[in-house]
Amino acid sequence: MFAVARRLLDIPWLGGIRVAPWFLLAGFVIVVVAAVGAAWIQGHPERLNYGTRAYRIAPTQAQLTFDVEKSPNAVAQCTVRARSRDNEVVGRRTDIVVGPATDGQRVMTTTVVLATSREANVVEVEDCQIARAG
Repeated sequence: MFAVARRLLDIPWLGGIRVAPWFLLAGFVIVVVAAVGAAWIQGHPERLNYGTRAYRIAPTQAQLTFDVEKSPNAVAQCTVRARSRDNEVVGRRTDIVVGPATDGQRVMTTTVVLATSREANVVEVEDCQIARAG
């Protein structure tokens, strides 16, 4: 029995009988860790992604359209901010709720208008969190 195992594990290009089993074990561990990580990410219900679609800026307000990807029944709470050319925050809204999808879609598009103290240079999603898992 050991002779067969010894013959199978004696792989010269992997360093022979003393090194080859460690390479095979390391490869197996990497595959198992990757599989467990992929399964966790796919099954994690509170996964959330968001991204900007478009924004429009006026002297006293800013409008932002953004996508939120979440589980269809989850509810997300987002914060949007507007910044001026000197990177100062000139407007912020924290009350943006992206509710459950009515059509079962994972990606929801939301448009927000926020007042600014002066003209903004950029409008962005500052943060989104799952408020209620679905």
